[in-house]
Amino acid sequence: MKRDQLFALALAGVTVFALTACGGEDTEAPVTSASAPASASATPQTSAPAAAGEDDKKVCEAVQKAGDESKEVLFDALQAGKEPTAEMLSETYTDMAAALGKAAEAASTDSKVANAVKEFQAQVEEAAESSDPVAAGDAAAFQKTATNLTAVCKETGVDINF
Repeated sequence: MKRDQLFALALAGVTVFALTACGGEDTEAPVTSASAPASASATPQTSAPAAAGEDDKKVCEAVQKAGDESKEVLFDALQAGKEPTAEMLSETYTDMAAALGKAAEAASTDSKVANAVKEFQAQVEEAAESSDPVAAGDAAAFQKTATNLTAVCKETGVDINF
């Protein structure tokens, strides 16, 4: 039964990875230097929220990269004909938790994104330390924090899916 669960988890990860890979990278609006001088008088009033929004977006992009790298490990294993093992999943979760920690450090402390990343990171760390990382990844708390992180990152314009 565990073998089937591991395969299902790996297959789900590969599917999500494939779908996000096909999504393209056209979510960012082009930045023009001509608009900067015209809005110079508004800059002092809006710079803090704009900077926080940009920081949140960068954090979500880092989270997205961490998720993609984790999915790539599973995808590569499947491509090589290997079945994902509990040890492989634990290592993948450990690497993801470290990347999420770095992303959270870059966020402002009062940000919804920072809080969501930290909550998800805690769940990923628990899954990494679990003797059954598949079950830990399927746990309600893990899924809830993943859904929350996906939602707050979507608000920044970054589509992730854990």
